[in-house]
Amino acid sequence: MILTMDVGNTNIKFGLWIGDRMDHNWRISTRLSFSGDELGMMVESFLRLQGYALREISDLVVASVVLPMRPAIERLGTRYMGKSPIFVEVRSQTLMPVLYRDPREVGADRVVGAIAAFRHFRASTIVVDFGTATTFDCISEAGEYLGGAIAPGFRLSADALFDKARRLPRLEQFYKPESAIARDTLDSLNSGLVLGYAGLVEGMVGRIKGEMGHAKVVATGGLASLIADEAPVIESILPNLTMEGLKIVYDEKAF
Repeated sequence: MILTMDVGNTNIKFGLWIGDRMDHNWRISTRLSFSGDELGMMVESFLRLQGYALREISDLVVASVVLPMRPAIERLGTRYMGKSPIFVEVRSQTLMPVLYRDPREVGADRVVGAIAAFRHFRASTIVVDFGTATTFDCISEAGEYLGGAIAPGFRLSADALFDKARRLPRLEQFYKPESAIARDTLDSLNSGLVLGYAGLVEGMVGRIKGEMGHAKVVATGGLASLIADEAPVIESILPNLTMEGLKIVYDEKAF
């Protein structure tokens, strides 16, 4: 068994792999104050609920964009699993050439997700990831990471509205409104966010395809299903691309 770990600015996601199958996955909110002991106890409790223990994990494979958490993750591995975590880095992975001017600027999560998407389609691909940021990652027909675009994330935009416009309520649930012309505040917010982000995706994908030609379009991330329903340009949803990419890099010892 291996454990994959995607450390993002908002959430930390885990995937428990038994052979080639992700048996369980879960997420917790990211906190810079996490100690390795806190992470160890939380992961141990999640595994125990499934009938496993941390010491049964053969390796911990990590993609992280939150550098201050590295000491806690290292302690999680060395103290609670008896081995150092494997941190996948953009510059050291060998499965996908990265054509960014400075590859150090690209998050490892974006590249491992691109690796997994390319393995699914073996074709030019655009990955739309609905995370803290909404990212568009572009992969060539030759399997190169071309670059992409970054926009504010869906929840980030909703929270910014609440923080800056005091009369607007904080949205706890997102849904597709009955029409774009809404007649109350909650529907108006969901119209602007859900339908607005669908329009963002449609517009950005159209521009990207104008530059790179035909490409498969896949969505991932927590709100992928909600937006994909309103953005016909999205052809498929693969919710666990980062976890899959980490497993591919690990299996092929490409780190």
